[in-house]
Amino acid sequence: MEKLYIRSDGNEKIGTGHIMRCLSIADAVREAGGTCIFVVADSKMEAVIRANGFPMICLHSVWDNLDYETEKMEQLISSEKIRFLLVDSYFVTHDYLMRLHRLTQVGYIDDLDQFTYPCSLLVNYNLYAGQIDYLHRYPSQKLFLGPEYVPLRREFSHLPSRKVRTQVKDVLVTTGGSDPMNIACELVQSAKQEPLLQEINFHIVAGRFHQHLPMLQNLVQTESGVTLHHNVKCMSELMIGCDLAISAGGSTLYELCACGTPTICLAWADNQLENVASFGRAGMYAVGDIRADWTQTMEKIVKAIIDLKSDQGQRQEQSDRLQKLVDGRGAARITALLRDFPEIA
Repeated sequence: MEKLYIRSDGNEKIGTGHIMRCLSIADAVREAGGTCIFVVADSKMEAVIRANGFPMICLHSVWDNLDYETEKMEQLISSEKIRFLLVDSYFVTHDYLMRLHRLTQVGYIDDLDQFTYPCSLLVNYNLYAGQIDYLHRYPSQKLFLGPEYVPLRREFSHLPSRKVRTQVKDVLVTTGGSDPMNIACELVQSAKQEPLLQEINFHIVAGRFHQHLPMLQNLVQTESGVTLHHNVKCMSELMIGCDLAISAGGSTLYELCACGTPTICLAWADNQLENVASFGRAGMYAVGDIRADWTQTMEKIVKAIIDLKSDQGQRQEQSDRLQKLVDGRGAARITALLRDFPEIA
């Protein structure tokens, strides 16, 4: 494999998930002897990309209007002689992908199935990917479908089977890189009012763009048994160290699966709804869309913590089922299959 270009973005509004999963693929490509270059709209994620050792090209465009940058991308493809471009953005349009695909091979990471994407290769690693009619709509494209292709960082691969502890003492709370609804803070405050949860230590993860960091810092100062983890370096270690997790419905759920951490999941955005429902069917404790009824959902989460806290057997069963879904080697599988792709081999 020679060189892979990746077009993706991250910021305080869309979080860091797109960039992080692309970094996992880029890391696997580098480990296999290839190189990766990121192409971004702005410099919001520059520090993260460069800290991981990858070069970056900034288009100085608009992250939520990719049609605005089409001509710049066409020029870049020509000047850099790009042979394969992997795109990861919810803001692609049919025209944008079609024009780029006329010039080079394009791969797309899909979660939403918004339309039939003009591309050579499509990845949808979600549990619900098999429910989408990809095979008939993409008869000649390479399709990487299902959780075996979820691109997690190397720290989530080759993890041992989990043996859950008898007691629940530490609970992880991770509600997205920016948490615009301030779910983590209000959730922990609600849980701390429950007498049965007074001895629980809550570990709140705050990402780079967390919008309510001062409130979390104040919570740590005023409430016992609350720890704040900001810009975590080794998430797998934290997940394995906690007995239970409460998580929003993004890619973090797949990381928790790899760690075998029993999890309560919720949605706070439209693009998380199907993911949360799918994980609920797969064995997670799913409480639904918090936007539908904030108070009721908070009550459901507190009840779920109490239920799982008192039932070691249920926690072990969930842990076993989830760890069978995800082995953490998806990025390596994608990279291995890219080797066989004629335009980038």
